[in-house]
Amino acid sequence: MMRVEIENGKLLATINFLYGLKLARKQSRFRRHLINLLREKLKVVEEDRIELLKEHSNKDENGEAIIIDGKYDVKDMVAFNHDLNELYAEKVVIEGGDHREMIRTIKQVLKKFEDVEYEGQESEIYDYLCDQFHVDDEETEGE
Repeated sequence: MMRVEIENGKLLATINFLYGLKLARKQSRFRRHLINLLREKLKVVEEDRIELLKEHSNKDENGEAIIIDGKYDVKDMVAFNHDLNELYAEKVVIEGGDHREMIRTIKQVLKKFEDVEYEGQESEIYDYLCDQFHVDDEETEGE
């Protein structure tokens, strides 16, 4: 079964990386599908992050999170960061089925760019995506 997992904490970097690739036709179309899917998930992750901030903030007399200079007044950064890291470690799972052709196409896209030299975060996210899309695995029929 084709399956790709991307950590919540890597969604934005993945979207930015994919967005920067020069693609045409089918590959471009499936990239757009994947980016849209990941953007939806990123919205949920951001909502969850704000909920965590509220949860870990000092509260006013009405029980509302205190915000000072546009920042939440977090009472325990260690606990907040622990919960945030947990949220960022959770994964978006994209299963074959309806997404089978998209997964196969993005895998081809990543293979196509394997001779490009990336630096820093781009290099990191490229390697990460190659692992998640199993780019180095031999393609077997009946996946």
